[in-house]
Amino acid sequence: MAVFTPESSKIKMVILTKKDESNAVWYSPIKQNKRSNESIIRSMLRRFEKHRLAKITNVVQFYENGNLIVTKKLL
Repeated sequence: MAVFTPESSKIKMVILTKKDESNAVWYSPIKQNKRSNESIIRSMLRRFEKHRLAKITNVVQFYENGNLIVTKKLL
């Protein structure tokens, strides 16, 4: 069974990077689907902050079922 899938993951995180960099999309682990959105987002942000993308990101957006639920601007 997959850990992350667009069809089964509860939360989608869209990473909007600085100019001339490729944007990225991450999905929450399926095993976290029963957690609250806030808990899932916190854990995704913890993993993200350790990733190289964190240094080149302007905005992170979180979606549930295609609906924007949180936007976080980074400095």
